[in-house]
Amino acid sequence: MSEVIEARNIKLNVEASDWRDSMIKSGQLLVDSEYITKDYIDLTIKCVEENGPYIVIIPGLALSHSRPDVSVKKTGLSLITLSKPVCFDCDNDPVDIVLTLAATDDTFHLEKLQSMAEFISDEDNIEFIKNAKTTEEVAKAINEFETEE
Repeated sequence: MSEVIEARNIKLNVEASDWRDSMIKSGQLLVDSEYITKDYIDLTIKCVEENGPYIVIIPGLALSHSRPDVSVKKTGLSLITLSKPVCFDCDNDPVDIVLTLAATDDTFHLEKLQSMAEFISDEDNIEFIKNAKTTEEVAKAINEFETEE
């Protein structure tokens, strides 16, 4: 299987002032590695403003995303952990891990998303991410995670 996430798209112990700032900082990793343009970050924030904090999919973890768009250059994921959790004003608050998913179409990203979903569904893996010391160890754990076939 192809790589789920690149180490350069992971940043640990990021300071964010609020939920919007956390989404901007997670998305900025994908801007910096040329997966998306800044316009995609604006779309992800607009989704939450219009639809509420549905992106907080499990306690402590938000999956920032929007529909496929011209602002997405290639499908990818980013991940940040926060030095201080932020609130999205939902039952799964506070959030201290923010993933950003950018997809070029409606189906190509599903394999990456499925792998990430299976990885984060294990509470031990969430704790591992929160306590990780390097981006490389997080990327290696996610990319080498064996999904049940």
